[in-house]
Amino acid sequence: MPAALVDLAVTGHIATITLAAPGALLDRAASEALADAARAAADSSEVRVVIVRGAGDDFCGGWAPSALAEPDGMPGVPSLAAGIEALAAIPQPTIAAIRGRAHSAGLEAALACDVRIAEDGATFAMPDTASGSVPRAGGTQRLPRAVGRAHALRLLLTGEIVDAAEARRIGLVSRVVPSGGTNLEDAARALAEVIASRGPIATRLAKEAVHRGAEMALEQALRYETDLTVILQSTADRAEGVRAFQEKREPKFLGE
Repeated sequence: MPAALVDLAVTGHIATITLAAPGALLDRAASEALADAARAAADSSEVRVVIVRGAGDDFCGGWAPSALAEPDGMPGVPSLAAGIEALAAIPQPTIAAIRGRAHSAGLEAALACDVRIAEDGATFAMPDTASGSVPRAGGTQRLPRAVGRAHALRLLLTGEIVDAAEARRIGLVSRVVPSGGTNLEDAARALAEVIASRGPIATRLAKEAVHRGAEMALEQALRYETDLTVILQSTADRAEGVRAFQEKREPKFLGE
């Protein structure tokens, strides 16, 4: 039996998606497998947080040569970006745990996640213009939203490889941990456990408010935030949170 290109494992309320394509490179089959895993995690009522990681020494080194040789965006042909777009569409909070390279499609996959943690030996690059192409899975749009237009254009136009320290300085990652051992996995898991302990409906709505609000004028975004708050007031989890606060105990959220 061939090895899985993408693995999905669920422990408690935390799902882990592991990218395991040969050479840490995405082709169409790996992208479709990523899409399937992302949708399965998104559809699970038990999953409250999703961690995305690479199986080996790299998070993801980019597109496989076979993928770059294929025409993309043709009518009736699924987009090569389908896996990364499915990752971005997961409603639960997502964490990218980055070791080694996050280049081209790898950086685009990391950008599709909400929080990025990296080992100090990780590198980041968007080298697509060197081959006469442009990022095809959201890189031109998500990168400036993460680091601002000036830093994004520097990376997009030059293909410069930046290390983890520089990635943290420009806001591409939120935390850098020492390389070696299980430091990266431990840091990602600890963060996931904190998020999973919060109200799952509240964390989803907070994520939605940030992502959708960023595309709105401030006044409209504030109204949207209020609308989501009103929706949250009608949930059993919100009532449980109030009771737990009054009774000075930890809440027991059910996602209802």
